[in-house]
Amino acid sequence: MAVVKDFLSNKMVTRLNYGMVEGKEVIKSKSYANVKQTATIAEIHQVATAITALQVPALEEVYQIQQDLIFDDGL
Repeated sequence: MAVVKDFLSNKMVTRLNYGMVEGKEVIKSKSYANVKQTATIAEIHQVATAITALQVPALEEVYQIQQDLIFDDGL
């Protein structure tokens, strides 16, 4: 019996630094779903940088979250 995986979804998450507000650093996350399975990390980073360049908050980090279904194929 072989254990296999099927791709379910891929998304990009950016962490944005809004600066200091009332003495506290404000960091928020923004998720972008439906990222192609074949997208490379360089392409994901390039898109995240381009999107956040159009916004006021500074880009802190970029995450890629991929979900796979793992199961026993029964063979």
